[in-house]
Amino acid sequence: MLDRISDGRTDLVFNFLAEGHAANSVDRDGVPLIRLCAYYGDVSAMKFLLANGGSLASLGENLDLNGACFHGHWRLCEFLIEEGADVNRPLLENGEVPLHAALSKANSLAHHYVVKTLLAHGANPNCLTKPSAETGDFMRDCRTRGETPLHRAAAFASEDTIQLLLDAGAPIDAKDMNGDSPLTWASWHLRPDSILRKLCYGDFSIRPGRPSMEACLLGKPHV
Repeated sequence: MLDRISDGRTDLVFNFLAEGHAANSVDRDGVPLIRLCAYYGDVSAMKFLLANGGSLASLGENLDLNGACFHGHWRLCEFLIEEGADVNRPLLENGEVPLHAALSKANSLAHHYVVKTLLAHGANPNCLTKPSAETGDFMRDCRTRGETPLHRAAAFASEDTIQLLLDAGAPIDAKDMNGDSPLTWASWHLRPDSILRKLCYGDFSIRPGRPSMEACLLGKPHV
């Protein structure tokens, strides 16, 4: 049964404990039950484990709020915040705060809700990562660039998520370690005009109704 829990059937923790096993049991790789439930975002199973002797300390530093944000579990994020996780605590190695972790996936509604939850609980949209520090948010061979959450949102998030950050006071003209703004990141990542227009600042603008470069290069037949 423990193998099934490890592979996603976290509802089975109720049966597992009913058979007499301890709430602090670990799987074949040494991962505690409560961490497995957190990985899959099962707050109900986590609460059951806690009521039967489990410990949130097993989740690690800051209750691994960054991990919950990265995986898009807004309910878990809210629960961890209620249990004392700090929405503005940076990782020591790279300075990433939970908002950075939540903005590392492309156009994800789940992560939009995570961002909304973090901001509602006082997350600061102006935090910078450390420059040139290794990050696991993009899995392989990636380093931070002294960026704000809005920089990442400009590259990956939806218009609605970007607007959440702007409404929360994220500086539209913030610069990363290379002097690049969120507009730069959006441009590099070929985001649509609707997002580029939202991020324009100063003398930058995109005229309404601008056709795409592809459309301009194709011309049009007179038939």
